Amino acid sequence: MNKCTKLIGVSSLLALLLSGCATKQDRDPWEGYNRAIFKFNQVTYDSVLIPAAKGYDYVVPTPVQLGIDNAYNNILEPGRMVNDLLQLNPDYLWRDTARFVANTIFGVFGLFDVAKTMGLPRRTQNFGFTLAYWGYRYSPYFVVPILGPSTFGNSAGSLVDTVFNPISYSAVAPPLISWSAYGVYKANEGVAYLPTYQNLAQSSIDPYVAIRNAYLQNYDYNLDKTLEVKTS
Repeated sequence: MNKCTKLIGVSSLLALLLSGCATKQDRDPWEGYNRAIFKFNQVTYDSVLIPAAKGYDYVVPTPVQLGIDNAYNNILEPGRMVNDLLQLNPDYLWRDTARFVANTIFGVFGLFDVAKTMGLPRRTQNFGFTLAYWGYRYSPYFVVPILGPSTFGNSAGSLVDTVFNPISYSAVAPPLISWSAYGVYKANEGVAYLPTYQNLAQSSIDPYVAIRNAYLQNYDYNLDKTLEVKTS
């Protein structure tokens, strides 16, 4: 608990210290840095990750990929439940708890998303959204090496979310298992995002701007939906 409290405190403090760096009108105050990392990522994707993702997609059947995505997201449900609590949303809390219980018991530890058929769909929820709930709404756009588009608040929140991930603890799973599971999950995610990334990168005059705008639009949509913000 002490580790959890410290990590939440540090991530929240970092986000709040930088809260003046982005506004609704200017979401990309660190464009110089972001463009440099974007170029690095492009080279890495084109030379290594895209060929690897295509190979993974060829070897691993689609139903297996879906099962991996379902199972890892089931592991992430406790983190969503904690963030529901931090956002003072009891309705989301019981729904995500029911979803976790249903998929763990009846979905073979989450391999099958049976909760969705019960009217309990998976939601986008993380500590970055919790920061937004408590006032840190317009976090600066932030390109992460290898991992790609994000916001600073979302990246800081991801560190906190690892505290709520059961397999991040060696008592539950050895580090090799934990990191391997994360790697396979990200490979799965990469395969899903690959067509959109390649389309934007190849058809845009400025791929950086196209990918940034697409990411922020999707991020804001999911954030507003999670926090139940009514948009005009």
